[in-house]
Amino acid sequence: MIHPAAVGSAPDVAARLLAEVLARRRGHPIAVEARGGADGIIAADAFVRSPPGEAVFFTFSDVLTVAPLMHGRVPYDPDADFVPISVVADDLFAVSVGSGLPVRTLEELVALARARPGALNWFASPGTPYLAFRAFLRDAGIDMAYVSYRGAPPALLDLAAGRIHAALTPLAPALPLGREGRTRLLVATGPERAPAAPDLPTTAEAGMPGFRITGLLGLFGWRGMPDATRDALSAQTRAVLAEPATAERFRAAGMAPRGSTPAAYTAELTESRARWAVLAREFGARPPA
Repeated sequence: MIHPAAVGSAPDVAARLLAEVLARRRGHPIAVEARGGADGIIAADAFVRSPPGEAVFFTFSDVLTVAPLMHGRVPYDPDADFVPISVVADDLFAVSVGSGLPVRTLEELVALARARPGALNWFASPGTPYLAFRAFLRDAGIDMAYVSYRGAPPALLDLAAGRIHAALTPLAPALPLGREGRTRLLVATGPERAPAAPDLPTTAEAGMPGFRITGLLGLFGWRGMPDATRDALSAQTRAVLAEPATAERFRAAGMAPRGSTPAAYTAELTESRARWAVLAREFGARPPA
């Protein structure tokens, strides 16, 4: 199982958990290989170059929906080279601020940014998180400066140190800092409250229903994968995700587990690609360097 995230990240945790429970059901071990970098292109290329049947691809949807927009040309066909098997989980996101910033709600952050136009800054990873936060700034009518990092972990450390003001990141790495009081979690950006942080309001509850993002994590097969093989693996994936113990492990890691049929996953990817393409055209697919 190849995936495009850093070791220890939420997608890496999800991939290893899925591989573990699938291996038990299938009766053979499943190795997990992390190939981070280049907005997922390195891992996608490695998967496409693998002999058919040797590997499956576990990824967040940006690799297939936004990365081609960001880079113009990618060494794979986002449609033909990847056969959707099943959605695995929604990687839940949240907005955090430094504990020294005098805000406790999203509304207060907006008010402070309006009072100090251009004085506050923010981080979100390239791809859908960056585009979602840009749309939030537009809808709220506020101006904040973007700060670039190699990923959420170093950005969150600087957030805790007071070097930046706000960050939109996966919930899993943000939770420990928030619980320690080093940062302050303001809102979750999913459609419902996160099981790992039930007291955290959603953006809709905070009055910004259009500010919505979850990281769609799912499993793909290789070009030419037989339908019977795809459908069997999809059924096995849905079965293990329905196991209460497995579902709870995903929720404890800040994710919402859910399975899908290949057809439903394909439709969801098509809808996601259309949504983010509109924002990429408006704001530019790539963040400032």
